Amino acid sequence: MNSVCFNGDFLHSNKKLFTTGNRSFRYGDGVFETIKVYKGKIVLEQYHYDRMFVGIKLLRITNTLDASTLSRLVLELCQRNNCMELARVRLAVFRNDEGASDFVIEALNLPKELNEWQEQGLVIDLYPYARKNADAFANVKSANFLPYVLAELFAKEKGIDDALVLNAFNYVADSSKANVFLVKGKQIITPALNQGCVSGVMRRFLLEELKTNDYSIRQEEVSEQELLEAEEVFLTNSIYDIRWVRQYKDRQYSPALSHSIYQKIIRPLYE
Repeated sequence: MNSVCFNGDFLHSNKKLFTTGNRSFRYGDGVFETIKVYKGKIVLEQYHYDRMFVGIKLLRITNTLDASTLSRLVLELCQRNNCMELARVRLAVFRNDEGASDFVIEALNLPKELNEWQEQGLVIDLYPYARKNADAFANVKSANFLPYVLAELFAKEKGIDDALVLNAFNYVADSSKANVFLVKGKQIITPALNQGCVSGVMRRFLLEELKTNDYSIRQEEVSEQELLEAEEVFLTNSIYDIRWVRQYKDRQYSPALSHSIYQKIIRPLYE
């Protein structure tokens, strides 16, 4: 049976960790990171902690955590759960009764094909029933994740891979589980952080690397019409890295630049 790590203690995954008074359960009062571990290494480790500690500070949770201790616990949990080769780790931090940071870590095996280029592109659509605020908390990966939960359910019900979430101004924020990029001509475009998207770890890494490699980048408002006019669309997150979109509604795309970015920027992370 797998273990979890709760505030530094390793427990069986079926062990009760907290009561119904837990603030994350009651109010979504916390943040979380979804982390990939590959061959005993936390991928984009510092990027995850940068985002997590910004979120903790913004939510005014008293921080009692440090990155080195958390990394040690993450890797020990992966070792206990026999998933050091390739794992999906969820690190959740929430406010306890004293206003300080409690945490729980989960770790599960990932299939190795998730770490490879996918020839079969994604089919996506638009989730029409929610709008994401573009306020000071929009970029935080918080436990209050309802629009994304419902967008993912919408996609599953339609038999497609993902659904896009719009902001309050009807521009694209992100998808139910990823950041959105499109290619128009020689430019790569992604919704700016002020458009309400989650500040994705892979998004940040990719933007930095694209600039270093002299790609032309624009971070701005992205309309549905621009998606329909794009030559390519791709999604990024910290688990599947980059996935090209084959179809949005009736629009078909190619994977040419997406595959080149994967080979040049993403693949070296695992070599």
